[in-house]
Order: sequence, then structure tokens, then C-alpha cells
Amino acid sequence: MQSDLSLPMAADLLVPHRPPLCLVGRLLEFSGQTGVVESIIGPDNIFLKEDGTLPSLIQAELMAQASAAVKGYNDLRQGKGIKKGFLVDIREMRFMGKCLKGDTLHIRVDIIRTFSGFSIINGESDRNGEVIAAGKLKIWVPEESDISG
Repeated sequence: MQSDLSLPMAADLLVPHRPPLCLVGRLLEFSGQTGVVESIIGPDNIFLKEDGTLPSLIQAELMAQASAAVKGYNDLRQGKGIKKGFLVDIREMRFMGKCLKGDTLHIRVDIIRTFSGFSIINGESDRNGEVIAAGKLKIWVPEESDISG
């Protein structure tokens, strides 16, 4: 278990994802079931297109990983391990702007409901204070999905 739980905290301590699939950098804010996660879209991002843009749908994965960081932080605070989860549904996703190589995104997620291993998440991604994507996700975290064992 992580002993120092001060923020900001590196996301790789909170999520099961590892490079090159870990797209989030650090958890900046946490309050109950809500948090803000930072992601810097580096030149090594495997989803970047040749023109330096990130496909819009990757915003859903960023929101899913941000929710994993929020849940991971909350679990660590309770002495629990980090668990693997699966993005199983994307609803009401809206794209209002492009994301480019070098952009710093702030992804705000709110875990609004949890039942039988499923969580409903509202997510919003912003670049320089401008919301570029927003939507609702469903994540499934199986009970026996602890990554430590």
C-alpha cells in the first residue's frame, strides 16, 4: 500500500495501465467520488495520427483511466488494492474540440453511481479551460480483479 497519499499523485500508482497504454499522468484533485486528472499528450502517444491530432474517441479512454485513478486513490485511502476495470459502455459522448500533440488536458470525472461492480461516470475533458469532450461511461470492475495478486 502507498503510504504517502498527498496530491498531486502519479497516476501509475493508481491505475493498472502501463505504458504505452497509460494515457493519464497524475491525479490533481480528489473529493469523494470526484477527481481531476492531468494528461499531457506527448509525442510518444500511440494513438496520435500523422497530423498530430488525437482521435476524438480516445477521450472516452482518457475519462475511463481518470475514473480508474480516482477509484484507485479512494481504494488506497481505504487500505485496498488497485483493481482492473473494463470500459463497457459509452453514452451521450460529445466532442467540441480537437486534441493535439503537446496539449495538457484536465479530465474531471464524477463516479455518480456504483452497483454490482458497475460504475456510471460523468466525464469532461478540458484544454486551457475549454471543454473539448464530455460524456457518460459505464465501467465494470470484477470483484476478483486486484492487480497485486
